[in-house]
Amino acid sequence: MAKSSNYFIKENVNTEKMGMPSFLAIVTATQIAYQRDDGIWVIPLGCLKD
Repeated sequence: MAKSSNYFIKENVNTEKMGMPSFLAIVTATQIAYQRDDGIWVIPLGCLKD
């Protein structure tokens, strides 16, 4: 069975240097923010503006 993409995201966080993240997120061009079933947040780029 192939490893999922969220495994790739979680395994590439340098916890020795940065500590454990409080959350994982994907910034995208969609228009709706939501939390996936695996706990990863999907955040539209427009939400990051001032």
